[in-house]
Amino acid sequence: MTHPVCIFGTPADSREIVDVFLEQGRRVLLVPGPDAEAALARDGRRAAGLEVLAPARLLACGGGPGEFDLTFTAADAVVRRRVSALVLAHRPERHPHYASYGLRPAPAVLPAARLVEMDCRPPAGTAWNEVAILNGLQSESSPRATGELLQIALRLRREMRARCHLFTRNLKVAADGLEALARDARTAGVVFHKFTHSAPVIRQDEDGRAHFAFTDEITGLELRLAPDLVVVDEAFEPPAVVRELARTLELETDAAGFPQADNVHRLPVFTNRRGVLIAGAALPCGAAGAADASHLLLALRPESNPTAAQIDPGRCVRCLTCYRVCPYRAVSLAHRPEVQPAACEGCGICRAECPRQAIRIPGLEPADIRGLIAAERPASGRRPRLTVFACARSGGPAVRSAAAAGTSWEAQVTVVEVPCAGSLSRDFIHSAFDLGADGVLVLTCHDENCHSRTGNRLARSRVAQTQAFLDGCGLTGRLVLRTTAANMPAETGRTLAELAAQLTATEPGPVPGPAD
Repeated sequence: MTHPVCIFGTPADSREIVDVFLEQGRRVLLVPGPDAEAALARDGRRAAGLEVLAPARLLACGGGPGEFDLTFTAADAVVRRRVSALVLAHRPERHPHYASYGLRPAPAVLPAARLVEMDCRPPAGTAWNEVAILNGLQSESSPRATGELLQIALRLRREMRARCHLFTRNLKVAADGLEALARDARTAGVVFHKFTHSAPVIRQDEDGRAHFAFTDEITGLELRLAPDLVVVDEAFEPPAVVRELARTLELETDAAGFPQADNVHRLPVFTNRRGVLIAGAALPCGAAGAADASHLLLALRPESNPTAAQIDPGRCVRCLTCYRVCPYRAVSLAHRPEVQPAACEGCGICRAECPRQAIRIPGLEPADIRGLIAAERPASGRRPRLTVFACARSGGPAVRSAAAAGTSWEAQVTVVEVPCAGSLSRDFIHSAFDLGADGVLVLTCHDENCHSRTGNRLARSRVAQTQAFLDGCGLTGRLVLRTTAANMPAETGRTLAELAAQLTATEPGPVPGPAD
């Protein structure tokens, strides 16, 4: 990798990641963001292979993985750098939920971040014998916040012998190690008060001390608590510099504005753009720096992409449809739209949407799909004949697992896996019927879980259009779309069996083509 990796983040936020990259022999361009001079002065290091660009603001990003072209403003000048990849590593901002609980800051009411700064130890002359910890009572907690609060509870219990009460609603323990951490906290004596249908009543005295009154939902007992310390959970929000970077880099964001959409396929460090990565520090459920660096190093391994889209300049009319629909920002604009092969995921959305059929993708041409349907069709004449178009990330693995488990669907089934359901054009569906299918099942990812973000929604729209055509021909029920996941073979098998039974009951006949 000839160009450096560009890391956006303060020295404190990115120190471990920078160190690991330098140890691996990679050069690093560190862009610490606004007001970074003081942090740089405190850090005081200048390592070989490290360039620091401060103060600097990213204006534009061109190119793609391995060859990103970045344009900055730095010290009233325009600065350009070429980098192999970008990493966003700024820590999120933290906002205590005082108002949500009707509380105000006080020596006996502190946010979780303050406890961490104090090393979970009370000021001299103060004792924390009874502690109440609030976690997600008024809003959804994040795994990061939950993990931090559980660590605080464990330390206070083990080191201070404090009686700790964790007040929670929906305890988020899905992140690595959180379930074990919650179990350790219970074993150590931390008392969990879980509220499903009620909430504690919290009152704060003029001197700042809080008082709790609540009903234990398991025993029904009315309880009161006047803790020496209340630990308030916090909301995590991306700082302004990260929001601006997300806009400049055209990154998908989640509901809170973090530059990694709520998509399981993005975890742990990926964004919708190849070569643009997120360090855990920049996420509400972020991991420790060393773990981030190992994930980042794996993500930066070079990949070949033989399925990149190609635009035929002789057919392209520059309508920019491909530029607008590409979820990976792999289409750049010069004299005409061009696909950056290293940035393309080969999802096929641009090909299916192109009104001029000017885009070619190996394996997704009409002849390729017809060949797969014909090659995969069993030799027997069993009826009904069912063609399944399945996303290779969800429906394909689910169908294979169902078949391996011995699921029977009483039909002749042909499975055609596509890289994304968004690549499925209406011509592909008609091809299946042309080649003798009695019915077609389209399997897409669940909503918000599509690797290509909009692929499942685009597939749903095209299926609906084709269904309308079939309904007009009196052939209702021949085309079905279902969402699934790779770990749902039983449910997917039932869907296949139900459609096969429905087709058997209706004794399907031939389906006309769109021009018939």
